[in-house]
Amino acid sequence: MLFLVALSQCVFIVACSAPLQKESENLKQSHINPEQKNRQQTADYITVLVEAANRGMTDTSSFNIFTSTIEQVISQWGEPDQTDQVGEGYYAIYKDKDTVFGYTAKGDIYDIRSNKKRLNRLSLSDLKKKIGEPAEIRVGNGEQIIVYNLSEDVQLKFIILNKTNRIDHLSIYHKVRGIQEKYALTIQGESNQLTNKQWETMQNWRREIVKFQDNNANVYINGRNEKKVSLTFDDGPDDIITPKIIEILQQYKVKGNFFFIGSEAEKHPQVVRNAYKNGNLVLSHSYHHVDLSGLDKNQQLEEITRAGNTLQSIIGKEPAMIRPPYGETNETLMKNAELKGYSIIIWSIDTLDWSQMEAENIIRNVTNHLRNGDIILMHSDSEKTETAKALPKIIETIQERDFEIVGLDELLGIEAYQ
Repeated sequence: MLFLVALSQCVFIVACSAPLQKESENLKQSHINPEQKNRQQTADYITVLVEAANRGMTDTSSFNIFTSTIEQVISQWGEPDQTDQVGEGYYAIYKDKDTVFGYTAKGDIYDIRSNKKRLNRLSLSDLKKKIGEPAEIRVGNGEQIIVYNLSEDVQLKFIILNKTNRIDHLSIYHKVRGIQEKYALTIQGESNQLTNKQWETMQNWRREIVKFQDNNANVYINGRNEKKVSLTFDDGPDDIITPKIIEILQQYKVKGNFFFIGSEAEKHPQVVRNAYKNGNLVLSHSYHHVDLSGLDKNQQLEEITRAGNTLQSIIGKEPAMIRPPYGETNETLMKNAELKGYSIIIWSIDTLDWSQMEAENIIRNVTNHLRNGDIILMHSDSEKTETAKALPKIIETIQERDFEIVGLDELLGIEAYQ
C-alpha cells in the first residue's frame, strides 16, 4: 500500500514537471534583452542583403546585374519615374519600388541600388561585425562609400551619410558590365581646294588626333551618342562677322560656342560681352593664335593664362575649355591645360570654311556628315562672310533632322567655366 502511494506521487510530479518546464522556457524567452534581439535582427537583415548581392540583386527586386536589361524592368514595372544620364550610362529611378537601375546605352543593367528605409538603421559598425572589414572606404561629398568585393567583377557598396552615420542606400555593381564602349567619331569634311599632299597631311592629322584623344580623357573630339550637336566658331572676335553670327544664333534661339583669341578679344570687348550676354559660351583660342605644340611648357602656360585672364576681365568668368590653334596639341599641352583647369576641344566636322569658302560647300560638309554628338567647326573672323551666309541653312537643316543644338558644356557633360 505504501508502495502504491509513493508511485502515485511520482507520477503526479512527472506529469506536472513538463508544463512547468515549458512555462519556465517561455518566461525565459520573454525576458531576452531587447537590445540583443535588435542586434540579431540587424545581423539577419545584413545576411539577407549579402545573399541577394551574391546573386547580383538587392532585396527590392528579382532583377540582377548579370543578365537583366532595362527593357525587362520596363516591361514588368512600366516606365521609370525619372531617368538621368551620368557619363555614358543611364539611371532609371523607381521611387515606389525603392530601386534605381544603372544601365548602358545597349540597355544592360550593371548597377542596382536599393533605397529601402530599413537600411537607415544600419551603421558601419553593424557591417563590420557581420561582414568584416571593407576592402575600401571612399570619402565623397558628405558621405562615405563602404566597398566590399564579392568577386573580381562585383562590388557591394553601402553609402553612409556623414550627418547621420547611417546607411542611406546600397549598390550592387558589376565593374565589367558597367564599362561603356567609348562613342568615338572620325573627323569629316572635304574641300576641292586642297592639293593631294595637303589632303593627305590633313587625313594623317585626323587619324593621329583621334588616337591622341583615346589616350587622354581631357581631350574631346565629339560628344555623347545623343541627338545633340554643337556649333563652334574660331578666330574671333571681329566687329563684322562675329556680331552677325551672334545675331543669327539669337534669331534661331540656339547657343553657339566662340573660341576667341585673347589679343583680338582685347580689341573688341563689347563683341565678347554681347556673345556672352546672348547665352553663348565664350571660350579660349589662346592669346596669340600660334601653334601651341611648338612652344615649350612655360610659353604654353603663358598663352593659356593670358588668354584666360583677358576673357575673365571681360565677362567675369575664366573659361574651362580651350581649342588649340590648328588643332595641334601634344602631351605637354594636355598636361598644362589640365593644370590650368582646361579641357581641350577639337572637332568632328570641319566645314573647311577656311579653304573652300563657298556657302554651299560649308553647308554640304555639315549636312552630308551630321551624326549624334558632332562638334562642328566654323570661323567668325572678318573674312568669313560665306560662313555667316551659310549658318541659317545649317541651323535649319540640323533642326529639321530633329537634332538639338546645344552648348559644349551640355554636349560633353563638363563645365564651361572655371
